[in-house]
Amino acid sequence: MTEEQRVRRALQGVIELREERAEIQKVREETGRVVVRRERRVREETVRVELVSEVLVVTAQEGSPAVQIGTRTLAPGETYEVLLYDERAVPGKETVVAQEVRLFKDTFVREETVPLQLAYEELVVDEHMVDQGRLDPPRS
Repeated sequence: MTEEQRVRRALQGVIELREERAEIQKVREETGRVVVRRERRVREETVRVELVSEVLVVTAQEGSPAVQIGTRTLAPGETYEVLLYDERAVPGKETVVAQEVRLFKDTFVREETVPLQLAYEELVVDEHMVDQGRLDPPRS
């Protein structure tokens, strides 16, 4: 190699070319609120109940011997009733599960395309300045 073919290269400076990169931030907006609670309501109902009474009925028959109940003597054809048992209604309440309500929260994911203009820098060589001799032309 001859001296004329040798190329000397000396760093003259560094130019940083910059570009913008997309940066998307997500903002959560509350669009509604729901309050769920149990409330106790009262209603009045009328409940039909069959109550049973059992009565022993003693009837004196005509032409039969006299019937003596305690100190009382029944005449023929006369009846005497003895209450054996009597049912009465005793109201009460019992709490049971009437309904089961399940609460869910669904989360939906959707994709959205957001147009965004991003700027970038490129290196531009002004040919006019090269022609005037201010810049060295590129060597091949």
